[in-house]
Amino acid sequence: MRAPRARWLTRPVLAWALYDVAASSFAAVVPVFFGLFFVAVVAQDLPGAQAMWGMIAAAALALGGAAAPFYGAATDRRGRWLGALLAATALCVVATVAMPAAARGGVPLAATLFVLAQVGYTLAVAIYDSLLVRLAPHTHVGRVSGFGWAVGFAGGIAALLVALAVMRGVPADAQAARLGDAFMVTGLLFAALAVPALAGLRRFAATDTAGREAPAARGAYAAVVDTLRHWRRHREVFRFLIGYYLLNDVLVTVLFFIAIVLRARFGLTIEGLLWLVLLYHVLAAPATLAFGHAADRWGQRPTIYVQIAILGAALLLLAFGTWQATPVAVVVLLGLVYGSVQAVCRSLFALLAAQEKTGELFGFNAIAGRLSAALGPLVFGAVAAATGSESAALASLVVFLLVSAAVFGSVRLPAPVAPLQAPWAMR
Repeated sequence: MRAPRARWLTRPVLAWALYDVAASSFAAVVPVFFGLFFVAVVAQDLPGAQAMWGMIAAAALALGGAAAPFYGAATDRRGRWLGALLAATALCVVATVAMPAAARGGVPLAATLFVLAQVGYTLAVAIYDSLLVRLAPHTHVGRVSGFGWAVGFAGGIAALLVALAVMRGVPADAQAARLGDAFMVTGLLFAALAVPALAGLRRFAATDTAGREAPAARGAYAAVVDTLRHWRRHREVFRFLIGYYLLNDVLVTVLFFIAIVLRARFGLTIEGLLWLVLLYHVLAAPATLAFGHAADRWGQRPTIYVQIAILGAALLLLAFGTWQATPVAVVVLLGLVYGSVQAVCRSLFALLAAQEKTGELFGFNAIAGRLSAALGPLVFGAVAAATGSESAALASLVVFLLVSAAVFGSVRLPAPVAPLQAPWAMR
């Protein structure tokens, strides 16, 4: 008699996925379009505006990434991740709602608000990601991660539809200035969606691990230092983080500069860019679900190899494509893999992370991602400002993809969760 299959779509998983819906409303609009808003409105197309934006983006990502392991370690010691998730969410929401003031306050205020919003988002997502270890059995971690990411695209779609409504009827030359209003509405949407998600997770928090050590900044610091000092205990975790560092350098550089590149090279309006991002979300949701199931069936590593190949094709097309349909083709390719590769990587990391240190280790995951992302926009902005061309900078990112694939290939998976062999797996 066949044993019953483990149930993976539980109420806590649904509440967890709903938070992804809320957070994705921010991710779909603010990081993608704030750079364009900064260059066109705040800095008013001054020379060096792209380089300045690169430095601001780098600072936001570096600060969030550096704080994430300590924030996660403090959460692990306290055993009360819900309050930590709520506090980080509130920081992101308040700063995002205040963003319309950036156009009047100039560069200092714009930089401050974006940094606060991005730091809050980074800390919240690090805690949120760490819950995957508690929620999903190893046999279903890929589909749970993919489900959360795929459902999350609904929040991005809602935020983009609201932003399109804000732009409706606005002349093309005035659309950039209206982005501030779109950011404010996005922050309110984030808050509205996060409330029921946090309420649903509250019930799960009541049955989760309790009675841990009292929170202390010194204790969190000591925990992080101890992990770094004894990194060999988590050798495969840190090996994974190197590969993810390189991959995420590409992902976030594309995120922060694609709107600027498409507008400059193809003359797209803000409204046209919003429609393209909406197309990305519509494609990304089913693609992420499909790749999540593929990861459970054939393994995370071969799935990541295929995704990296598609991402490399998108980069080369964005760098050298000149025909009119290039923006649509690039967005279609990114829709297939941009979100899904992060979901599959998250599931692979969940297989490697020790459960008693999930918040801290996912904080290290955040710092690897954000510090690499900080370097990417900084270098990209500097090269673009120095050469006046983005094509070579985009093409050079392919090297990062190839090296990241090699590093992922060296990560040894735990024996009990060894995946089935995919027919297309790289040997």
